[in-house]
Amino acid sequence: MSGDQLSTLTRKVLFAPLESSGRTEAVLDRLRSAIALGVLAEGEQLPPEAELAAQLNISPVTLREALGVLRDEGIVETRRGRGGGSFVRVPERLHIEHAVTQLLRLSPLDLRDLADWRCAVSATAAHLAAERASDQDVTMLAATAAQVNLAEDEVAARRADARFHIGLAAAAQSARLSGAAITLQVEYAALLTLVYGDSGVRKAASVQFGAISECIRDGFAEQARQLTHEAVIATRDRLLDLRLGMTTEGGEPSR
Repeated sequence: MSGDQLSTLTRKVLFAPLESSGRTEAVLDRLRSAIALGVLAEGEQLPPEAELAAQLNISPVTLREALGVLRDEGIVETRRGRGGGSFVRVPERLHIEHAVTQLLRLSPLDLRDLADWRCAVSATAAHLAAERASDQDVTMLAATAAQVNLAEDEVAARRADARFHIGLAAAAQSARLSGAAITLQVEYAALLTLVYGDSGVRKAASVQFGAISECIRDGFAEQARQLTHEAVIATRDRLLDLRLGMTTEGGEPSR
C-alpha cells in the first residue's frame, strides 16, 4: 500500500462522522491527529466550516470553538478576505507534543488493552498473509520494513511502521482487517513517535519486520504470526517504560 493510499484511507477514518453529539474535545482530537499524522499537510486549506461540520456531524459552533483552540496553539491559521480560510500549520514540536498528550491520557492498563487489539489485528493479518499474499505484497512489505531503519527521524519511522502494519492487513486480503488496521493507525501511531526517537529501536524494528516479510514470502504462517506478536509486544513494553518514566503530569517521558 502506497503512502498516498494510506493517507487517503486514514483521512476517511479521521473525517468520518463522530458517533456522539460531538464535543469540542473530540473534534480537537480528530484534527490534531490528522495534522500530527500528516493527513493534513503544512499549508493545506481546511474545507469550509459548514462543509467540515456536516462531515463530522457536529454543529458549526462546536467546530468554530475547536478551530479557535487550534489557532491559539499555532496549529491553524485563519486568513481573511479573498482566498481566505483556515490553513494548517505544523510546528516542529507538534509531533512530540501530540504523542506525549496521547500517552499521558492512557494508563498502563489502557496501553496493554490497545496493544492487545493491535496484536490481534496484525498477528492475524500476518498469519493470513502467509497464505494469501501476492509477490507484489511481499515486495512491498520488505521495502517498508527497510524504510523503518532508513527513516531520517522518528516521524518517518512511525509512518513506515504504520504502512507495514496496514500492509499486513492488505496482504491478508481482508477488508475488515484493513479497516481495523487503519483505525489503529489513528489511535496508536502517534505514540510510536516517542518510541522511534532511538535509532537503535528503528534498526531493531526493521529487522523484525524484515523477518516477518520473509516468513510471509515462504508461507510460514505460524512463524509470521508469532514474530508479529513479538514485535507488537516489544513496542508496547517500550511505551509502558516511557509512560512509567514520566516525571510530571504533562512532561515529556524520559528516554
